[in-house]
Amino acid sequence: MQAWDAFLRDLEKHIGKETVDKWLKPLVVVDFDACNLYLEAQNSFQISWFEEHIRRRAESSLVNNNAHPIKIHFRTPPKVKKEKAEIPTLPLQIISDPIDLSSNFDHFVYDGRNELTFKFFKELQPGRYNPIFLYGPEGTGKTHLLMASAQKLKEQNLSVFYVHAETFTQHVVQAIRNSQMRQFREIYRNHDVLIIDDVHCLARKGATQEELFHTFNALHTAGRQIIFSSHLSPSKIEEIEARLISRFEWGIVLQLHPLCQNKMTEVLKTRAKMYNFPLSEPLLDLIIEKFSSSAKAMLRAVDALALRHQKPTELTVDKAEHLLSDLLDVEKQSELTPEKIISATAGYFGIRSDDILGKSQAKECTLPRKLAMLLCRKKLGLPYLTIGRIFDRDHSTVMASIKAVDDKSTTEEIGCALEKIQTLLEP
Repeated sequence: MQAWDAFLRDLEKHIGKETVDKWLKPLVVVDFDACNLYLEAQNSFQISWFEEHIRRRAESSLVNNNAHPIKIHFRTPPKVKKEKAEIPTLPLQIISDPIDLSSNFDHFVYDGRNELTFKFFKELQPGRYNPIFLYGPEGTGKTHLLMASAQKLKEQNLSVFYVHAETFTQHVVQAIRNSQMRQFREIYRNHDVLIIDDVHCLARKGATQEELFHTFNALHTAGRQIIFSSHLSPSKIEEIEARLISRFEWGIVLQLHPLCQNKMTEVLKTRAKMYNFPLSEPLLDLIIEKFSSSAKAMLRAVDALALRHQKPTELTVDKAEHLLSDLLDVEKQSELTPEKIISATAGYFGIRSDDILGKSQAKECTLPRKLAMLLCRKKLGLPYLTIGRIFDRDHSTVMASIKAVDDKSTTEEIGCALEKIQTLLEP
């Protein structure tokens, strides 16, 4: 358009050729008539510059042959949608957790209290009870029994999928992120037996609980065997959806109790034999005495000794303590003390430790105080005089307080409080 070209030449005299070449020459004439000029800009910034610096001058200087003003209109080039680079979908990495072949029925040590539970799993008949829910404190052998069951069921040509609850969570998260829930469900819902260890670890994990609920329903409807384990019985697990808790209880609930000392010694010897590492009586006594917090701590100590010292016949107690110094430090940190009992009790009741140790006779302080005294007596075996010094009470008051709550330990209020406080005290 001649008028536009003439306007640009005139502008060069006022703002310079370089400025015109940079900001105005790139504008493309896409259409025009006697009174309108349509320009295409490269971007919105170029239009803004024109509006600020040139528009007013154009309105007074850009005219047609009849001296009528020519109005400038802008168009921006149509946006070209960038094609998203296709990200190759990786195959869903869902595999069962490894099973320790040494965790079989022959290596499982049990006492009278656990005999029925052991026989149940050893003689397991898929489908008779569904689901099977096994619970007990850490170190009682739950994982061992589940792995032993998985091996036996595989020997019966059944498809068994064993995972820890944390692994199940990872699989759910991975499937959601990759939009591969269909593949996830195909994998989890097409086995004869699904075993999930430590389901209490699913607390507060809403999406994982939702998926487990539907996985359970699909497997149960299809008659597939489901087996769970947990530190707590179903009714005691917190922050798990009620509908899941209900399904945990549909079949049979079995318990594993901690072993007596004689049987625990047998377990430690069995564990050492797996490493061809016989334990002397002094070393056994050391482990039982120093790692009394849990069976798991004792087994961890045996594993460490076997891996850190190759000649058990030359291993002295002093040398063993040196080799286990790091584990001993951890054990000391988890060692139960009166202060920890008082703190856990105060935390459960929502009061301060000072309230328990103080003089207040209000019920919100006296009941926690009596329970803390009882736990110091039961868990630590402290004499009444020692407990009296801790709580600043005479020993007769301590005896009366402990007896008062001990006699009511089977009631719902006292029993529930004691159980919850002891759960808080677990390492």
